[in-house]
Amino acid sequence: MPSILIVDDLISIHEMLEAVIQPTGYTTAFATDGEKALIRYKAGSFDLVLADIDMKPMDGITLLKQLKQYNPSAVVVIMTAYASTESAIQALKYGAFDYLQKPFRVDELIKTLKRGIEFKMVVSERESLGGGGGGAKPGDFDARLIGTSTKIKRLSTQLKKLATAQNPVLISGELGAGHEIAAELLHLAGTPAGSPIVNIDCQLHTGDVLHEGLLGADGSGGKWVLQAKGGTLVLQHIQCLDKAAQGKLVSVLRGHAANVRLICSTEVDLEKLTEEGGFNEELFYRIAALPVNMPPLRDR
Repeated sequence: MPSILIVDDLISIHEMLEAVIQPTGYTTAFATDGEKALIRYKAGSFDLVLADIDMKPMDGITLLKQLKQYNPSAVVVIMTAYASTESAIQALKYGAFDYLQKPFRVDELIKTLKRGIEFKMVVSERESLGGGGGGAKPGDFDARLIGTSTKIKRLSTQLKKLATAQNPVLISGELGAGHEIAAELLHLAGTPAGSPIVNIDCQLHTGDVLHEGLLGADGSGGKWVLQAKGGTLVLQHIQCLDKAAQGKLVSVLRGHAANVRLICSTEVDLEKLTEEGGFNEELFYRIAALPVNMPPLRDR
C-alpha cells in the first residue's frame, strides 16, 4: 500500500489530510517540521512526501533539498499558501515533483498524489530493472559519443547515470553537438525494449499542427504525447515553442509525468532566455530537472 509522509506544523492540517487521503487507499505518517520529517524519511519507507513550505526550524524548501540529496528519486509535493507562484517555481527548481497552492480542492490534491505515486512506481520499476531491458548497453555510450577527451568521458558517465531516471532531461549545446544521439541513448538505456520514441522538431512544426499534436484539443495532450506513452517524447529546439504553447505544455507534463519520459534539446542558453522573460519560467524548471551539456566536437 503506497505511503505518504505529511509534513506540516499544524496538527489540524494533519487531521484534515488524513481524513481525505486514507480513504483513497494510501497510508499516512506525520511530522511537524522539516528536521523531524528528514529523520522519519530516513528511518522508514515512503513513496511520497507532502510538505508545507512555511515551517520552522527547517522550511519546506530546505527539506526538499536535503531529501533530494539523500535520495535523488524522492517524490516531493510542496504545499504553499502564497498567492503568487514564486515559491512554487522555487520548489520546482530544486526538484519538487509538483506543488499545491492552499487552499486546494480535495480532487486536485488526490489527483496530484496519484500522479506522484504513479511516477514513483515507474521510477522504482526502472531502477529495479537496472536499465532499458535490452536497448543501449553501457559500452554503447562510449562507442556512439564521438571523442576521447575528459569532457566526453564525463558526458558518457553522466548519461549512463541518468538513463533510468523518469525526470525530464534538458540537453543543451551547440548545433551539431549530438543532441539526437544523446536522446536516443537515454531512451534505449532507460525504457523497456521496444518502447516508442517520438521525435518532434519544434522549429519545423508550428502553429495549429504543433498545438494539436503536442497539446491536444483540450490541452491534456495531443497525438504525439499519446504515441509516446510508455516511452520517450523528444522535443528538439524547445525554445521555438510559442508562449501560448509553453504555458499549456506545463499542464500536459503534469498529467503525463508517469506515462512519458520527456527529453528536450536546445542550442541556446535557455536559462538566460527564461530570466529575460523569453521562456516560461515554470516550464523551464520542469524540463531542466536534469541538465546535460553537450561539448562541441572541437573539445572532444
